[in-house]
Amino acid sequence: MKIWELKTDPNNNGALIIPNDEEREKLLFDYIFEGKSISERWQPIKVEGFEVEEGKGNDTLSFSAGIPAVSEKAVFVLADLLKEVTEILPLDYRKEKYYAINVVQVIDCINYEKAECIRFKNSDDVMDFKKYAFKPELVKDKHIFKIPEHPRAYVLVSDEFRKCVLDSGLEGFDFEELWDSEKE
Repeated sequence: MKIWELKTDPNNNGALIIPNDEEREKLLFDYIFEGKSISERWQPIKVEGFEVEEGKGNDTLSFSAGIPAVSEKAVFVLADLLKEVTEILPLDYRKEKYYAINVVQVIDCINYEKAECIRFKNSDDVMDFKKYAFKPELVKDKHIFKIPEHPRAYVLVSDEFRKCVLDSGLEGFDFEELWDSEKE
């Protein structure tokens, strides 16, 4: 079993930007993507796109840390893996339908006996990980989630999620392997 960090391919896609300061503040302070539901108060945020190459790698675009922005096609392809553990929030983009994905599944699943972490100097809080280790029984059949140590920063996915993306031909996704249960 493997766990991956979900990313966008920096060589194969573009970005969605929020040109309006008020809308940007709304995203940063009103709609905090930290593993909690925000769909009841969500109002689509106006975004503009910057694409590296028109029509290439556009199933996910860089948007904001911890907030995947995906195409309508990606939402359709990944629907079974996203349902019940994410909120699919429409963005106001004039060219195509894109959605911000709010991951609301936060799993306390780090195996601290095997993980190597960097802690803040003045507290015991985790700043980052040198080496991830997960409790397999807690991440089994969990396809997209966040961890309480970094609920705003990283979106983690399973092998099945990654395989679905690769097999379907969705473009612009990138994955960084964080953990392999076979290597422990």
